[in-house]
Amino acid sequence: MAKFRADHYLLAEFEKPDRTKDGQRILEALKEISELKDLAIVSKRLEGKSWQEILGRIDIPAGSKAFWAMVKNDVSEREPYNLLIRLDVNGEGDDIEDARAKVKSWVESAFIPRIKSKVPVKTINVLQANEIHMPDLA
Repeated sequence: MAKFRADHYLLAEFEKPDRTKDGQRILEALKEISELKDLAIVSKRLEGKSWQEILGRIDIPAGSKAFWAMVKNDVSEREPYNLLIRLDVNGEGDDIEDARAKVKSWVESAFIPRIKSKVPVKTINVLQANEIHMPDLA
């Protein structure tokens, strides 16, 4: 099978966001996924905004580039989520659509149940880069 770039994003909105508690709970959930390695959480603050970042790497046979997550309290039009996970990965398949479908299926089955078991979720979606909402910044 051929390898293709199959990056995905997981976006979630929480029922009652608390970035500190939710960050720790998300870290616990992600540590249950055997393919995620070297996970660590750090607090960030810039221009009066605070958030938690979870960093690590993905160890899958098809290869990966990076793993990064952000947990925050506020939801806005520009950032319509409390949790954003970026998965820079390759996928194997007969074609790029097949590879993307396999990666999406893995993210939905490995990530979503674990996150939902730790944090009350209002919405949760797995998207490809071209499906991410891009607000008008002008």
